[in-house]
Amino acid sequence: MNGGKGDGGAGSSLRRVVTPERRYMPTPKQQDDDMSALLSKIQSFYVHASALLAVDHAAAGGICVGLLDPVSNIVTNTLLSDEVAAVDDAELASRSLHGLVAFLLYFFPSLADWDAVHHLLLADADLLVAVRLIAASRGMTAFSITSDASAQVFQPALRLAAQVAGHPQPQQLVRVWMSLSSRLHQAVTMLSAEQHNLQGIQTLLAANEEPTHTPDLEESWSLAASRAANNTITALSYPNTFTLMVVLLDTIRGFYLRALARLPAGDLRTRYHEVIVKAGHCYGPMDPVSNIILNTVWYHAAFPAAAAPPVLDMIGPHILTRIESRSMYGLISFLQSRYHHLSEHEIVQCLVAYCGDISLADPSLAGSNEAMVMKAEQQSPCAGVQEAYEAAATAAWHPNPAAQAAFLTSCKAKLQESPAAMSLLLEDGDRVLSPEDVRYLAGALLAEQKPSPQAVRKRSTWPVCDGKMRSMAQQRRISRNVKATLNQQFLQDGEPMYKLHVICGANESVCGPEYCSNSKEDYLSFAPCEYRYTHVNFLAMKKAGCSSSSPVLFFAEFDNKKAEGEPAIMCCKVDLPLPCAEHVRCLYCEVEGSKVVHPALEKFHGGDREFEEVIREEHSFTNDEIISHTKYALHRLCGHDEDFMYVNSVRSECPPFQDDY
Repeated sequence: MNGGKGDGGAGSSLRRVVTPERRYMPTPKQQDDDMSALLSKIQSFYVHASALLAVDHAAAGGICVGLLDPVSNIVTNTLLSDEVAAVDDAELASRSLHGLVAFLLYFFPSLADWDAVHHLLLADADLLVAVRLIAASRGMTAFSITSDASAQVFQPALRLAAQVAGHPQPQQLVRVWMSLSSRLHQAVTMLSAEQHNLQGIQTLLAANEEPTHTPDLEESWSLAASRAANNTITALSYPNTFTLMVVLLDTIRGFYLRALARLPAGDLRTRYHEVIVKAGHCYGPMDPVSNIILNTVWYHAAFPAAAAPPVLDMIGPHILTRIESRSMYGLISFLQSRYHHLSEHEIVQCLVAYCGDISLADPSLAGSNEAMVMKAEQQSPCAGVQEAYEAAATAAWHPNPAAQAAFLTSCKAKLQESPAAMSLLLEDGDRVLSPEDVRYLAGALLAEQKPSPQAVRKRSTWPVCDGKMRSMAQQRRISRNVKATLNQQFLQDGEPMYKLHVICGANESVCGPEYCSNSKEDYLSFAPCEYRYTHVNFLAMKKAGCSSSSPVLFFAEFDNKKAEGEPAIMCCKVDLPLPCAEHVRCLYCEVEGSKVVHPALEKFHGGDREFEEVIREEHSFTNDEIISHTKYALHRLCGHDEDFMYVNSVRSECPPFQDDY
C-alpha cells in the first residue's frame, strides 16, 4: 500500500491514496517449510492407513485424493485398485501432494502453488476442506459446490488430480467416487473406528463400479463442513490480498454489466460510452450499480464534451476493465482514509464481505456496529466523508477529484429532495431507463451547478492516429460479427428476436499467437502473428412483441480467420455474474485480464483442456505466468489505445481509414 501519494499538494495528511504494488508472498524457505510439513503430514496418514489395511505399503492406486478425509481416501482407493504391486509410502505421499495441488489450481483462478500448499496444510491434506478454506479466505459467501460453474469442473479436476498423482486408472477413480458420493455417509460409518468394515467398503465399491447413482456433491460438501470444524482461515500465515481483489473485481464487473443494462442504448452508444470508462466509478453514497449511473450521468451533465463523441457499439474492453480496477482502488482508498488502523488486506476483506458497497462497509455511514473487521473501540473515522471521497477519486484517476468528492458528499441529499429521481434508481431496479428518465435525473443531480464544457482535444502524433485506427478497426470488426450473429442465429418466424444494446467485453487473443509467414503488411498489427478466436460479451434487448423487461447477456466465440460480418461459431445466453461467487474459467481471458463471462455448460477454447495442459506443464504458459499476466492487466490503470478513440486526430497525418461510424 502507498499511503503517502495523496499527502502532497492541496491534499490532507488524513488522505490515504492506495495504488497497485507488489503483493507480499512467502519466502522460498517458508514455501519449502510448508511443503515439507504437508508432505510429512500425508506420510503419517499412509502409516495410519497401512495399519488399518494390515499391509506394509499401499497399492499404486492408493492415493489420498477423494471425497473423504485423507486416511479414508487412501483406504478406499487401495481397496478399489487392481494394482497388486506395493509402492513406497513416501513416494505415494509425494504423488498425492502434487495431485491435491493440481485439483486446487484447476478449480480456482489466480491460485499460486504455494497458496494451494498452505491451504492444504491448514486443511490437514483434506481436499474438500481445503476447497472450503480457499472459498472462505476469498470471501466467496455465494460459493456453491453444486452450481453449474463448480459442478462442471469438479470431475475434470478430480481426474486431473488422479493423473498427476500417478493413479493407474484415473477415469475409474472419478467414476467410482462420483457414484459413491450419494452414499458417503454409509462409507463413513463402515470406515469408522467402531466398525472398520473393510469387507462392507469393498461391497459398496463393487456396487459403485457402474455409474448407477447420480453424483451428490452436496453430501460431500456437508461432510467436509463437519471435518473442517477445527480448520479456520484465521490461521493463514500469508494472507493473499490479490486473490481477494480478483473476487472483488469479478463482483465489480457484475455491477458494470447491470449499470450498462439500465442505461438507454442510444445514449449509451453516443454520449455515455466515454464518460462511463473515465468517470463512472462504482463508489458513492448509494449501492454500486446506482453509483455508476449517478457518477456517469452527473459528470456528463456537469462537464459536457465540447465535440460530439463517436457513435460506438462497444465499450472498449481494456478501458472497461481499467475503470473497474480504478473503482476498486477508489473503494480501498475511501476506507483506508476513514480508518487508518486497518490494513489493506482487512479493508479488501471488508469490501468483499459487503460486495463493494461502502455505504454498508463503513459503519459510520451504515449506522451499524457490525461491520466486519471494525473493532468497536476503533470505529471513529480518521477523515471526513468528502476528504475520503477525494482520496478515492485521486486513486481512481477521476478527471476532477475535488468536483466528484463534492458531488458525492451532497448527491444523496439532492436525491432525497427529489423522490421521483430517487425512485428512478431504486424502484424496479432492472428496468432500462428511458432518455427522458436520464435527463430528469441529470437535472436533479446538477441542481444549481453550472456546466463546464471540456476543451476539444486535438493530437496529431503518429501514436494517436495509429492507436485510434487500431481501436476503431476492432470496434468495426466485433460489431459487425455480433450484429450478424443476432440477425442470423436468434430468429422468430424468420425475423431477428434481439437488437443490440451494447458490446461489453471482448478478448481477441484466444489461442495463439501463431506466426503468419504469408501475412500481408498491415499497419494495424504490432507483429506478423495472429490469434485464432475472439470471446465477446454483449447485451441485447428482445424486440417489440417479445416479452423482456431488461437486456440479456450473451457470450459468443468468433473465428478470427473468417471474414468480418460472419456470425459466431458459438453463441449462447449467460447469467449476469453473482457477487462473491465462483465463475467459469478461461485461460486466455485470464491471461489478458479480461472479465468476459463464459458459459458453464458450453464448450469454448481456453476452457478445461488448456488448464490441464498448464498444470501438467505441457502448455506454453505456466500457472505462475498466468497469475503474473492477470496481475499486470488488472493493475494497469494508465492509458490504452482505446483512449485515442476520443481524441480528434489531424486526418492529414493519418493513413486513410474507413469505418461505419
